[in-house]
Amino acid sequence: MAQPTGSPRSLDYVEVLYGLLFPVGEYRPSEATAPIAARVAERLGVSRASAGEMLRRLSDQGLVDRGPGRALALTPAGIALAEHGVRATRVIEGFLVDYLGYPPGEVHGRAMEMRDAFTPEMVERLHEKLGSPARCPHGWPVAKADERAEAGSLRRLIELEAGTKCEIVGVAESDAELVSWLFDVGLVPGTGLRIRDVQPAAGHVTVGLGRGRAAQDVVVADRAASQVFVTAT
Repeated sequence: MAQPTGSPRSLDYVEVLYGLLFPVGEYRPSEATAPIAARVAERLGVSRASAGEMLRRLSDQGLVDRGPGRALALTPAGIALAEHGVRATRVIEGFLVDYLGYPPGEVHGRAMEMRDAFTPEMVERLHEKLGSPARCPHGWPVAKADERAEAGSLRRLIELEAGTKCEIVGVAESDAELVSWLFDVGLVPGTGLRIRDVQPAAGHVTVGLGRGRAAQDVVVADRAASQVFVTAT
């Protein structure tokens, strides 16, 4: 089957939109302090004017839908292109962590920079060489079908009530500093947690990691808790 095609810059934009909107989505319109186009510009390090112009082009190409007001969505063609890029990025992230020893907090941006140098065949060969891992270092499925299947069951850590038991599935990878902190304190994919305390007014939750004498409590600011995706256990 032919791979979806698009310019490297188009792929950057649709991949960023994919991370913000689909299938789990980091961007919540009701909570957003800035329109999504501004978040895209911030992620890519470009001006809002440049981002707006590129998003208009992507709309003309049938990759992005521009809804009422400032709403944006990926079309089916845009999703297909984004998933192609996301898979390549996640495979390369695994290579950077497992083979080159980079910490997980550093690899997302590097993988996006490297991705354009890899053909689809090279990505598949690299994935096989890595042992065909099902997930990237941040916990997200390499296969789009797997991501779609589990998306509906995921919740953000910030959404849970005290006493809830859960397991971390993935963490948002775009904020390098935040990813580094999460991994440093042990909030990594596969870790089981219990929500000890929720303090909305103070802007944090307390979670328990581990069991018995080895258990430890970690205070997680709402900013970080909103970027940790879990499934109840």
